[in-house]
Amino acid sequence: MEQPLISIALCTYNGSRFVEEQLISIINQTYRNIEIIVVDDGSKDETVEVVRTLMNSFPQIKLFENESNLGFNKNFQRAIELATGAYIAISDQDDIWELNKLELLFNHIGDKWLIFSNSAYINEENEHIDKMLLDPSFHLGDRDFRSLLFYNFVTGHTTLFDRKLISYALPIPQLGYYDWWMGFVALYHHKITYLNKCLTLHRIHTNSVMQKEELNNAKNLKEARYSEIANNLSTLKEYKGLSKKDRRLISRLFLSYTHKSKYNLFLITQMIKDYHKFFPDLKKRNLISRFNFARKMGY
Repeated sequence: MEQPLISIALCTYNGSRFVEEQLISIINQTYRNIEIIVVDDGSKDETVEVVRTLMNSFPQIKLFENESNLGFNKNFQRAIELATGAYIAISDQDDIWELNKLELLFNHIGDKWLIFSNSAYINEENEHIDKMLLDPSFHLGDRDFRSLLFYNFVTGHTTLFDRKLISYALPIPQLGYYDWWMGFVALYHHKITYLNKCLTLHRIHTNSVMQKEELNNAKNLKEARYSEIANNLSTLKEYKGLSKKDRRLISRLFLSYTHKSKYNLFLITQMIKDYHKFFPDLKKRNLISRFNFARKMGY
């Protein structure tokens, strides 16, 4: 029985230093029936030339060049729209995949729309950093959509998803992060699962797109974090699949969070009542600690 086609959506931008190593790790996957959709967002270095050279030897690679810079979210949306596979995996341009990554994710996705996994960090010299993306004890448990309102644990480069998700998750909002959005949609419909394995070597270096964004925000981390949450709540409250009750909750949380009032009773009340639903990965807190935590978030 022939394996379903898996498309890999790989967006590039000035990634010539590492993109060849990543592409080779994808080409050598134990899961063989793949296509690699590379969408370049206007690189000024040799990225396109590197990809074209590899295309001569590996017909699985298909290169598309944007006429203008689309930015992070819209570039991944275009890559997803160009994919023809029954399943789609997201790839960063400078990571390295474990060779059985796609096989394991495909074997464990079952009837879910999206599966995600863990990553181990490496530096520019491929040396391991003693850090993982998620804590080894992480598990989904009985968490619901509220656990993705204030922080994200579904990282794009760890995911494989069924193309059934596309009709629910596209278009990707301009604000926020595409993977946070897609993880929320899958979790909201109870169509998400987690494989507790490190299947990606995720590279940390100063020239990565995400690292540059973090460095730009480093001067005021508190303000950057506030904007990140505000943008996420702003987009999630518009998700077309929400029930009226859930839309009302997210909308009120958005208004409460962005009001910046230390007397914001709705936010405080919700945090006291359902702290463990909003933050299942944070430490347990007593009533007073929840109150102080919520009060600090509100302004």
